[in-house]
Amino acid sequence: VLDKMAERRKKKQRAKDVDSDGVSKEETAVGKYLRFNVPTKKTSIMRNNVEYFTASKAVDCLLDSKWAEGKGKTEVLFTTRDSAVNYCQRLLEKGMFYRAKKMVKKEEKKKKEEKKTEEKKEGKKEKTKE
Repeated sequence: VLDKMAERRKKKQRAKDVDSDGVSKEETAVGKYLRFNVPTKKTSIMRNNVEYFTASKAVDCLLDSKWAEGKGKTEVLFTTRDSAVNYCQRLLEKGMFYRAKKMVKKEEKKKKEEKKTEEKKEGKKEKTKE
């Protein structure tokens, strides 16, 4: 009977440590740290304004954090760059942030290419005149 009660208590403790999304308190804390400390840029994707960051800056930020240095009562999570990358990958899989690729419209590419070819033609004409 005591074993069953102990198991129930352990299950309750585990449930407290993990949110309904399957994200632990530690992962939530690291995600919030990244959210407010990694430099971001703004852009619009499909008419939605979004903020984005690069992975290299996120990894650098994690390696400078208290989880890499072990300040206070925190345990050291990130000893190498690879460990920080793996942790970010796990956060990505759990949905703490998402990956997006900005698509450049084909029309814009064509216009840029046309401008470049026109500039080259004009440059050649000026050289022949001289």
